[in-house]
Amino acid sequence: MIYEHDAEAAPDADFGPGRLADLVPGNRGRLLDPRRTPVTIAGTVLETGVFSVRVDAFEDAGAVWEVPFEDVARFQFARGGALRDDVAQLEAVVARLDRPLVIDARSPASSFARLLEEREAAREWVIPLPALGSYAEERMGEPALFRALGAFMDDRGVGELERAFAERFVSNPWSGELVKGHAIVLAELGLCPFRGKVVRDPALFDGAWSRERRAAHLLARMAFVQELFGGRSVTVYRGSREPETASFVSASFSRAVAAENVAGRAGTVRAWVVPAERLFMTFMETEAMNRRYREAEAVLLGHGFAPAAPRA
Repeated sequence: MIYEHDAEAAPDADFGPGRLADLVPGNRGRLLDPRRTPVTIAGTVLETGVFSVRVDAFEDAGAVWEVPFEDVARFQFARGGALRDDVAQLEAVVARLDRPLVIDARSPASSFARLLEEREAAREWVIPLPALGSYAEERMGEPALFRALGAFMDDRGVGELERAFAERFVSNPWSGELVKGHAIVLAELGLCPFRGKVVRDPALFDGAWSRERRAAHLLARMAFVQELFGGRSVTVYRGSREPETASFVSASFSRAVAAENVAGRAGTVRAWVVPAERLFMTFMETEAMNRRYREAEAVLLGHGFAPAAPRA
């Protein structure tokens, strides 16, 4: 098995569907994923309309995820748990924050110029890419590339952003708004449209996570991977479910990983041939993708991504 499972997990009948009333610290529940990841409610924040859950098993045991109130239906909770008496207040928060945000991308020449400059800078740090075959089979990246990426990101002044972003993406990219902030900036750079919800956290773009620093990290990240893969097309695998509208799309260089991800769901595994310009992160150079999980992961920029100019 590629992912941890609990062969003796309790049946769904022992749980009730997730409701706002269930968001009481200490209540036990499960994510409605195929393996029913067990969680415990850790807290709620009315200002931003999120509840936090502690993951109680599997690879991410101990991690704390932040989830919007309106996504409580993605969980189920043990029957007989405590119930909130302020549900109307939570419903008002949902009505205020559960609203769409759409940003169209315009592909400005200025962003392409910055990306080409970053690619020039990345070339002196990138080492030759080993043949992917054996690495994808073992589902383990290359430590020399981990070090090269880390050194390049530190040189560009975004090393801390890289490490925090990678850790969040590997654990749960939809926990909180860290990844969402990058997706919004990606659209503002004109590189990929954003289709999501309004910003919940007023401090999302403050301090080290300003729009300009997020943009610097995005462009440096894209530049390193584009130089690493040398403009070649790559084959990745994922399910053939409905088209993705996300800014960042997860896939795998391993057909076996993709097959387990769609097991028990509607959809089959499909091979996707994508240009290297669409690669944003891969397990080859990202150390965080080789710790708790071994998914041979490739993170693609969304389907609306406008390809950059060819390598100079």
